[in-house]
Amino acid sequence: MTISEIFNLPESKEDYHTEYFPTKLMNPDVWNFIVTDKGIDGIEIVDKQYGLWKDVVKQNNIGRFKGTNPHKVKEIRDDIEQNGVDPSTPPVFVDVETADIITGGHRHDSSNLLHIPGWMFVFVKCKDHWARKRFAKALNNERVFHSTNNDRDEVIEHIKYGIKHGEITCQQEIEDEVRLIANNSLSVTVQGTLVKEMVSYIASNGITTVKLNRYTSHNEKTYCDFVDRSSDSYVNDVLSDPDVRNYYINMDNWGSRTNPLITEAAKCKLDSWLNIQASVALPSKTESLSVKRDKVHDVFLTNLSQNLDSVFMYKVKNGCYAWEHQNCDHAFLAQDHHMEGVQEGEFIRKS
Repeated sequence: MTISEIFNLPESKEDYHTEYFPTKLMNPDVWNFIVTDKGIDGIEIVDKQYGLWKDVVKQNNIGRFKGTNPHKVKEIRDDIEQNGVDPSTPPVFVDVETADIITGGHRHDSSNLLHIPGWMFVFVKCKDHWARKRFAKALNNERVFHSTNNDRDEVIEHIKYGIKHGEITCQQEIEDEVRLIANNSLSVTVQGTLVKEMVSYIASNGITTVKLNRYTSHNEKTYCDFVDRSSDSYVNDVLSDPDVRNYYINMDNWGSRTNPLITEAAKCKLDSWLNIQASVALPSKTESLSVKRDKVHDVFLTNLSQNLDSVFMYKVKNGCYAWEHQNCDHAFLAQDHHMEGVQEGEFIRKS
């Protein structure tokens, strides 16, 4: 059977003409968004045809575990009311074997509000559920107007699903999957952070089906996971001691904030000084440009000066800085999966 026969596609489209979706938009050639399989194994593009919403199935949005966002539905409805349907945007993708809407749930709901009976459908054949899920997530990673892109939670849910069902078996596949579904949705920095958090998730949960790279990095979030799962005596002996302070430093970010200013001030001769040229964040509803500028010297630099005074007073009294004290018990977080106890939360003492 043909796609038209399977989905009962209308031969005469005049009956489905509406103000917002006129007959001319029912011609597949008018829709010029480039349709591909996103390079995903197990996806076959079958056909592109105008179809009716009543003949397809909207589940709880295959590509979004959070479901359809009513605010986004209203936003799309308002745009269609003002500008009509834009054929340069992506069509709706439908699983040819199940009639499930793979992506297009927001357009489905917006159409219901505007009494638009159909849309331009691309019919897709999916090898299995993982291929369909990957394809749905990739489609939600488009750089297009009104696209509801994947956020952190969507990416995390997808990776955890792949791990649980044995579709993701190594760290490289985690990195590839994050890039596939988030390279347009999230910054490179956030993508890297998510990979770290997924590696920490695997270690914290004792998952052995995913092979991790030899070396792993940490951040503030994964540090907390590391401490929570640690069986190292360092946690009770040092981190839980109420009489001393402990502070985690991610050396990847060393020097990104106040350290450059302190370093520059240290270069000043004793008979010289340091002029600062600053820019601030853009004005907001609560803070004008002048307020933001005043806070640089009245708040931020003042706080830094007070902190430095406290550090110096400690040095005067003890003859060393707090991190140089003879009782310090510094440690590094295990990062070598081959030689150290990353999963066990091992702390490597500074010798």
